[in-house]
Amino acid sequence: MGKMRDLFPGVLFTLLLAFIAYLLGGYFPLLGGAVIGILLGVFINNVFHVPSVFYNGIDFVMKKILKLAIMLLGFSFQFTDILNVGKSSLVIVLFSVISGLMFTYFIGILLGLRGNTSLLIGSGTAICGSTAIVTISPIIKAKEEELTYAVNTIFAFNVLAILIYPVIANLLQMTDVHFGIWAGAAIHDTSSVVAAGYAFSDEAGEVAIVVKLVRTLMLIPLALLIALYYSMKNRGHVGERTKLRNMFPYFILIFVLVALLNSVFDIPATFSDSMTWLAKFFIVMVMVSVGLKTDVRKIKQVGFKPLVVGLIASVLIGVISISLIYILV
Repeated sequence: MGKMRDLFPGVLFTLLLAFIAYLLGGYFPLLGGAVIGILLGVFINNVFHVPSVFYNGIDFVMKKILKLAIMLLGFSFQFTDILNVGKSSLVIVLFSVISGLMFTYFIGILLGLRGNTSLLIGSGTAICGSTAIVTISPIIKAKEEELTYAVNTIFAFNVLAILIYPVIANLLQMTDVHFGIWAGAAIHDTSSVVAAGYAFSDEAGEVAIVVKLVRTLMLIPLALLIALYYSMKNRGHVGERTKLRNMFPYFILIFVLVALLNSVFDIPATFSDSMTWLAKFFIVMVMVSVGLKTDVRKIKQVGFKPLVVGLIASVLIGVISISLIYILV
């Protein structure tokens, strides 16, 4: 009961702001509720500052409600759609992940970024943002300072990607499918991928989710390979062990199962449409929470080198993935 009391103020605050953003999205369809939500959150946190009583609830929305939204979005999919998009994007995802990780790591070395920061930024850029960073950091015994720098760097470019990617796509006259693959393969964090995808179109959002979930699964082999490398390097001594079950994103499995149920059973359209609408509203809530967690002062404190590495890495993975899309798709 006490935990619910701690969460309630932040969840209610986020819900109210999401409702405002959703309504404004109807008046400004070029932006959409998700983009307006993140802008509203950034404005409120950096101008008025969010009271600490809201923190737990905001964190809950950003982490838990996002997963619930993705699971509910399974009602808008047929299982064959997931298989088709997953197969067509697998090569692009693999190449983007491997090249993004390697380029970022070596760019960090060239710029004199010491310690584990470049590897953490590379993991976050290549796979799934802060989730990858938090998973990898105990394996490599990253310092708290390195973890903070990497998370704030990735966070900054996630916010920019939501705003910039749809604009670039419109300038290039990209199709919904092409943009969905690009957003899923290049934007770092799952919440940002979903927001950018649906800001472009519903079809782009659906494609982006599948591609991103394929990419997120790459976290498991990456974490295992890094653990093996550090174990060999340090003669069997590696940082804190991360259990496989903690790495596996179970919400992906539930998303696929929901899509499978939607394909096998004749689920009423009114129910599926309601669940899809609820999922999209939850995404607006998540983007509000992302905005409320964005502190411009903390991003400034990251320093020049991590931000430059993050910028170059983000541009590289964006260019590599869009090039592969036009070559292979």
